Amino acid sequence: MSSGGGLVKIAGIDKGRIAEFLDIEVSEEALREFRERRNGALLGVDIANDRDMRQRFVWEAGKEFAIADFGGLTMFMAGVFTPRDPTLRSVILAGDVFLEEVDDRRGEGNQILVKIAHRDEAPRVAKAIDSMDFPVKLQTSTQQAALDQAVADLDEMLRYAAHVIAAVALVIFVGLANATSMAVRERVREVGMLRSLGFRRRKVVGLVAAETLLLSLAGGLLGCGGAWALIAASGGTLHSGSYAFPVELPAWLAGAAVLAAGFVGLLGGLPAGVRASRRPIVAALRSVD
Repeated sequence: MSSGGGLVKIAGIDKGRIAEFLDIEVSEEALREFRERRNGALLGVDIANDRDMRQRFVWEAGKEFAIADFGGLTMFMAGVFTPRDPTLRSVILAGDVFLEEVDDRRGEGNQILVKIAHRDEAPRVAKAIDSMDFPVKLQTSTQQAALDQAVADLDEMLRYAAHVIAAVALVIFVGLANATSMAVRERVREVGMLRSLGFRRRKVVGLVAAETLLLSLAGGLLGCGGAWALIAASGGTLHSGSYAFPVELPAWLAGAAVLAAGFVGLLGGLPAGVRASRRPIVAALRSVD
């Protein structure tokens, strides 16, 4: 199981045999709380000290916290541990039985950790495990290799998504500019009325540009608001395998998107406004919308 913020992974472990499998430093009091409480959790030192993560999940030693990614799964922060293995520094440890019950998968697991005497034995042990006769096909690797593969898979997915997003954005920008231009051209008669009332061409063009700019900026703001709502609803997490990575909408990116929307609006509305203001007043008044 995994949840978001930085890179966070929730790992289930036999509470009674934690010292046999993991080389970690943890206080006796925290270990006791972890074992006694059904939803007890130990936080890796990196995730526990991350300011953004603490603000998102509001965890504090001796209190419960909820993880929205799992329908508000509530866990009790028993304490913080410092592992010898750096891949565990951003891991949340919980009881294996507790996670199985929460996920309604008693006796099942998507990852099994095997402790070996020395890292040099990893290839031999992995090959021996994969050659065993199990009901399902196993793929054994070191924790670091699994993490590297998750990052590589996510990177490939993001590269593909970037091309798709660029194509969609281009179509949207062209469509928006064309729609804005058409909206201005359909209001030539209004431009003619303004000219007949004494408005100069520069003033008319300024009014058209201001209107299209405001509408485009408003659309950009609504779009950024919708994106923020979707990110919030998803818990701000993008999953890759059993790992999770944060998804955020930085203020600079939102600002750039709003400015881009305003630019596209001007790009479509300003030329059409200039053309409409140059039409003879009589011809503009006779124009049919």
